[in-house]
Amino acid sequence: MDNIFDLGIPGPSGNENDTYVSKETIYKVNNLLNSGGICKLLDKILLHNLIFPNTAYRIHGFTGYDGRTIMPVLEQDRICEAEPATQIMIDTYMSALGFDKDSEIGHYRNNLYLVWDVVPRNVLVDKDGDMYVVDAEIAKNK
Repeated sequence: MDNIFDLGIPGPSGNENDTYVSKETIYKVNNLLNSGGICKLLDKILLHNLIFPNTAYRIHGFTGYDGRTIMPVLEQDRICEAEPATQIMIDTYMSALGFDKDSEIGHYRNNLYLVWDVVPRNVLVDKDGDMYVVDAEIAKNK
């Protein structure tokens, strides 16, 4: 943890991630509080990379407090010059990926996966109309 600020400038943080922004990369330090543990987080990352390869996560390393915690440090390419997508744009994009919209906003499914929290704060669009899902919750359909 002593070197965490070497990753970049502190960015927006949420319940599960503190973020650090560098010129080309976003680093997410995950505290594992919402993920259900390291194995479930790694499963989620694999599913994210499968469904949204243009915003794939990589494992940068691990940090934590000696003898008390371990926190994975994930990295993603930084999407520059983009803005939050509208929900209509997101619905259209998810449909193009083969997902059906559920009754709840930002929730989608197909025969293999459930994807949720796909809302404007987690999806960017650039000037060319390319979409980038930078954060989503994903689970295998049961």
